Amino acid sequence: MRPTQSFSYKRKPRGATTIEFALVFPLILLFFAFMFEVSRVLMLQHTADTAAYEAARAAMVPGATAAEAEQVAQQLVDDAGFSLVDIQVTPTDITDETALITVSVSIPVNNNSWIAPTQFANFVVNSEVTLMCERPPLIKLSALTDLGAKKERMQNNTAGL
Repeated sequence: MRPTQSFSYKRKPRGATTIEFALVFPLILLFFAFMFEVSRVLMLQHTADTAAYEAARAAMVPGATAAEAEQVAQQLVDDAGFSLVDIQVTPTDITDETALITVSVSIPVNNNSWIAPTQFANFVVNSEVTLMCERPPLIKLSALTDLGAKKERMQNNTAGL
């Protein structure tokens, strides 16, 4: 008795890998481009938050000016490499009776995007920080009522969304 040998003549799939790669690769590129853009927007938000906070901290000490606060925020934004940033310090004239300092930083995404700026044509990253100044107790007491009113306005604005 002779052992029978079984030969299988299955064809190896030629070109299937290339076709699968050609179909999947654009989707992978799109996914990575999207992730880069999301990362950039998150970086913009973090920079705006940090610049607003540091500027408000610089302005809350006695003798500080709004120009100094703007300079601190602008330096942080410049170090990150962003352009066309709007920095607002309220009040513009800081005196010894100033109880609260508010710094607002706005960064347009379309001018600071890496890959697809047209996708975010009207999107702006905003950050606003309000801090109580280092002042005598009576001025700080008046700041508490102002902070309470600001908190209430913010809650009303978010409730309408």
